[in-house]
Amino acid sequence: MSGLAHYFERAGIPAVAISLIREHTRRMRSPRALAVPFELGKPFGAANEPDFQRRVLLSALKLLERTDGPILEDFPDEPPSATDSEEGWACPVDFSSGAKTEDPIKTEMALLTPWYEEAKRKAGGRRLDGLTNAPRDALVDFLRAFRDDPAAASPLPGIPTVRAVKLAADDLKHFYYQAALAKPGAISDVQLADWFFGDTRMGNLFLEIKARYAQSDNEVLQRLATLQLVPSHQGHRKPRE
Repeated sequence: MSGLAHYFERAGIPAVAISLIREHTRRMRSPRALAVPFELGKPFGAANEPDFQRRVLLSALKLLERTDGPILEDFPDEPPSATDSEEGWACPVDFSSGAKTEDPIKTEMALLTPWYEEAKRKAGGRRLDGLTNAPRDALVDFLRAFRDDPAAASPLPGIPTVRAVKLAADDLKHFYYQAALAKPGAISDVQLADWFFGDTRMGNLFLEIKARYAQSDNEVLQRLATLQLVPSHQGHRKPRE
């Protein structure tokens, strides 16, 4: 959208964008953009919240009054909290037992597997994961190795390490998300991410990788850590001990 905005501006049509990934918009030097701290796919925040959505829209349109671009301003507020029905969701398993095992992440995955299979059954066999054919345990071992060494060997034949990290991370995250969706009760995308990055050891591994490479001199590693592994609305989180 930032690129398209430049074409509009050159044609004499003022343009403004709503940015869900701030860094992309900054690099594209959009003529005018409002960066919002919302999940991907929801540029106006929460659904069924017209007053809040109107505030986002008016904040973006107000930038059209300015001609001193490129302009990138931040919308200051998070979307309204979840509805009562969404608050009824709870994690499908108790992860506390994982702290007593040799490998808490793999124990966590084992506890979630029955819920994942149930969610897959309800979806007629459709899967959210499946980007790779590698065993999940091998993907976990790879992400841990990469966390400690950027030269860790890719477990995916023919796929470079950094690309393999993104595919492995997406596969594992989608496994968790599908398992969570089997639990009765409504849950929003933000709540799902809050659970994954705030409560699971797998999410914490992602945060550890981000912390390891966020300030890297290698631009590819830095971009992976800051833009691809952890969504912007979870960017405030730090790895737990």
